[in-house]
Amino acid sequence: MAIKINIGVCKKIGLPEYGSAGSHCDIELEMDFAAMQNPDEFQKRVAFAYRLCRDAVESELATHRPNGTPKQDTRPMVAPSTEYRNSPPPERNDNQRNDNRFPVSAKQMAFINQLTKAVKGLNARKLDTYCQQTYGAVCNQLTSKDASRLIDDLKQAKDGGKEIAS
Repeated sequence: MAIKINIGVCKKIGLPEYGSAGSHCDIELEMDFAAMQNPDEFQKRVAFAYRLCRDAVESELATHRPNGTPKQDTRPMVAPSTEYRNSPPPERNDNQRNDNRFPVSAKQMAFINQLTKAVKGLNARKLDTYCQQTYGAVCNQLTSKDASRLIDDLKQAKDGGKEIAS
């Protein structure tokens, strides 16, 4: 008689300027019920599957980290029930906040759209023109850092302290 075991790992990391990225991996194993008679062997197989999922998730998240390398997993192989629950939070590097390689986040774009509607006389075309003149790219192609600056500009324009729409 075979049993099915579902194993999954889901992880989300914070990115500079209020952004985030997430990754999820699921594996479904089918094992002979007799494998459960040897708890050590069963645990090794399940732990191995968890490690595969974790490595896949870390590899995907590495594409969003500035240096593109996965966080090294130096934890010893232990039972998954305690290993995953007690995993440390992602390491943060304050230098990442000033990195220009991160694209504008969905949250930033939503806030930019909200602020654009609040600035009298400003529309998407005028905003793109302003972004190209000020930051060298249209609004949805800004870096996260430039988007943060744009948000500050829009806040000032909303309060009447800065002219954006010409």
